Amino acid sequence: MSLLLLVGADVVKGALAQQTGGDSWLPPPVVFSFGWVTYSFSGILAAVGDKTFLPAPELPAVVMSTEWGYHRTNNSWVINRLLRDYEDYWMPRQVKGRLTQMLAEAGVRRRRRAGLCVSVFEASSEKKAGVPDRDLLWYSGYVVAALQLAIAAIPWALYGVWQEFAVTALGTALAFLTASLQHWTQERWACNKNSNKTFVLTRGNGAQHAIVIIGAGRGLDLEDLATSSEGLPGKRSTPIIYSGLAVLWCVLLITVCGIENQTWFLLAVGTIGMIHTIIIAGAPRKPGLFGIHLTYKDVFAQPKVMKTLQELEKSYPGCGRSMIKTFFPGIYGKMSNY
Repeated sequence: MSLLLLVGADVVKGALAQQTGGDSWLPPPVVFSFGWVTYSFSGILAAVGDKTFLPAPELPAVVMSTEWGYHRTNNSWVINRLLRDYEDYWMPRQVKGRLTQMLAEAGVRRRRRAGLCVSVFEASSEKKAGVPDRDLLWYSGYVVAALQLAIAAIPWALYGVWQEFAVTALGTALAFLTASLQHWTQERWACNKNSNKTFVLTRGNGAQHAIVIIGAGRGLDLEDLATSSEGLPGKRSTPIIYSGLAVLWCVLLITVCGIENQTWFLLAVGTIGMIHTIIIAGAPRKPGLFGIHLTYKDVFAQPKVMKTLQELEKSYPGCGRSMIKTFFPGIYGKMSNY
């Protein structure tokens, strides 16, 4: 058990990124599991270093502003998850239908990927940007934490051995405390709000999908968010808080090393916590869980990329033109010479 507490810090970091943020009075439910001791020290490094606590983006992506035509390389974990989960999880049925039709039009040889599919969304007028929704997966953290405490209480009730319950209670408290720190909210939405800009998100040249998001005066500035990790302000208290948490996690580790009786219960607690943490860290989520509330508006999809951009430009001036640099860099280079 003591050795396992040092394994899996990246999984813990991913679960924290998924569950944290928001202004709810409830503490974000990230459960006690393996990997927390190692993560506590990596948190100190982030606090005194680049002030970046969210994981790095897993996939390359580009954020374009249709107003100025700027193209930003995405450094935001939130935008990365938005694109990662789009095709397999939260793509509207209208887009799925048009995409299937377009692939059929492209011919037998292009059943999997062809042309370009551009879906258009607008920032929702019913929900406030930067305030995340909560789903059953988020609330499941409380259920798992309660289950862990119940398991740890068994040896106390049957044999009078209370150390397992004390370790589980302290680990759960430290995990909830870490997840409740304000820097998670600041980093998740480190951008201007109530934006009137229109943005295009895509994985780059050759991608099947591009997502257009119209700010409409109530959305997040995604161009700002894409580069926000480069200059995040850090509070002076954050390194001190993480140092204190690291000391407490080390105390917990030493306590675990001294437990000799009924340790299988504690191992069960950690295993259940790790399984839940892995599920949370990798689970696909809808944009509303990241505080980006969208309303579907339109879809454009043609077997030829240029045809898609032309149709998009007619309906939403500036959108198609802003994407030429990414999907047709050669043509854009010639245009820029004139």
